[in-house]
Amino acid sequence: MGPSKTKTVTESLDELSKKLENTITKDCLNSIVAKLKDELQADIHRENEEIVHSLKGRINSLESENEDLREKVTILEQRVTDSEEFISDLGQQHNDLEQHGRKNSIRINGLPDHSERESVEDCVSMIVDFVNNRLKVPLRSDDIDIAHRLGRFDNTKKRSVIVKFTNRQKKHEIIKARRTLKGSGFTVFEDLTKANQQRLKEAYHLDCVQNSYSIDGKLFVVLKNGRKRKLFHDTKLTAKYLENDANFGYRRN
Repeated sequence: MGPSKTKTVTESLDELSKKLENTITKDCLNSIVAKLKDELQADIHRENEEIVHSLKGRINSLESENEDLREKVTILEQRVTDSEEFISDLGQQHNDLEQHGRKNSIRINGLPDHSERESVEDCVSMIVDFVNNRLKVPLRSDDIDIAHRLGRFDNTKKRSVIVKFTNRQKKHEIIKARRTLKGSGFTVFEDLTKANQQRLKEAYHLDCVQNSYSIDGKLFVVLKNGRKRKLFHDTKLTAKYLENDANFGYRRN
């Protein structure tokens, strides 16, 4: 081999060596990829931590705001409850005052009702006659403070009559004598407020109740088990409540 040939081979080897130096091996490439992957994961982890930290801060802030709202709602609910109790108390006081104003009054059902032009004098005269002759209770026209029909005249039915006496004793005598009217078509009741009428009616329709009545505006029921209950404004009108002696101060031996 001549000198020129040897030089050519040497130059070729040098060029090949330089090319190999600039060539990335597979292991080197894997190493670079792994490094980039680690760096990327580290960046993602750092960003996630920042996001989580920010979200936790926001959640804590919202929880604090929510707690403040809960406290405000609780205060408002208590105010509503207090207002409802106050209104209920006012309503009961009004009902009691209205009932007190009717303490000398009764209602009579079944009296003849022939004319829409019936005068107060005619009404009073009819009541005096009814009480003296049907109830056998002595009554004069001056025992009556005022008397009048309820509602408009209707020739298909008899309107009730409200009678207010000048003294409560006369009312009591008539209420006591009304038992003689059973089956006669006439009825006599105390003049109750609308609220008390409704409450007494509601109590009467309970399965556990035998009878309901009032004395001087106070409401009572007699249960089918023989117990007598006085109904207060907060008495629950349920069989379970009314039949429980503990709710009314009774003690079993």
